[in-house]
Amino acid sequence: MDIIVKPILDNLDSYIKNDINTFLLPLANYSVESTKYYSLDAIKNIKNKYKNINIFISINKNIVNKELSELQEILKEIDKLDIKGIFFYDLAILSYKEKLNLKTDLVWSSTHMVTNYKTCDYYYKKGVKYAHTSKEITKDEIIDIINKSMITPIVELISYPTIAFSKRKLVTNYYKNYNLDIKDNIKVFDDKSRQKFYIYEDKNGTTFILNKLMNGSKILKELLDNNTKYILLKEDLIDHDIFIKCIKNINYYLNNYNKDNNSYNNFIKKQNELLGRNTNFFYRKTIYKVK
Repeated sequence: MDIIVKPILDNLDSYIKNDINTFLLPLANYSVESTKYYSLDAIKNIKNKYKNINIFISINKNIVNKELSELQEILKEIDKLDIKGIFFYDLAILSYKEKLNLKTDLVWSSTHMVTNYKTCDYYYKKGVKYAHTSKEITKDEIIDIINKSMITPIVELISYPTIAFSKRKLVTNYYKNYNLDIKDNIKVFDDKSRQKFYIYEDKNGTTFILNKLMNGSKILKELLDNNTKYILLKEDLIDHDIFIKCIKNINYYLNNYNKDNNSYNNFIKKQNELLGRNTNFFYRKTIYKVK
């Protein structure tokens, strides 16, 4: 199993020292739902500085017509870098992979849509190698994709989950509408769901994030049992020291997976103390009822 880290630092030394060699870097202006972005030049510099790492690049925003020409040139530049893959949302990227004969692999990362093995297989047949599984499906549904799909799933294990994204400047519009001073990085409480959300806005739009850290450590053993190839850890909004401790705990467990019967319980205990016990939807089905 390989750990993919979505970092918050330019300097990757602290991650690499802890045996992380695969990274997800959101491309500035062409990625959303992140607190840290990297220009294409910055990604090239990272690739030159750290010769032995693997890089995925996130281009997960809706592309507008005026961006299409620049996007083609960016994809051509990325294709020269010999990176691991591109996390994509907009189907323009899938279209350009074929049109431009790009060799870079793609990761279907359509937020809440990656929910079943049949749709994953559809994208696999279209030339997509990986799928970033939705955070709204259960552990059993994820394992179903792992075992039944031809695609290679990437399971998001640790993160503050994204709830929604809007291209509109919702924070700015709200404060302007009520003639208030504009604030950024706000927290709100939803009476209906009884949940707290963290909201932040940038030039691409407004991101809504559950203000509760998702700790999927409990499902790691079953992911290993089912030969899962990749897990994803997102550092956004997590204290860096805590995040590094989390990485150390996971690596220790991976190294002792077949050696110590008590390692799993000890691992879960440490992770719960560090990250809390929120398992998000891993053990909770989403059921839609007609009223």
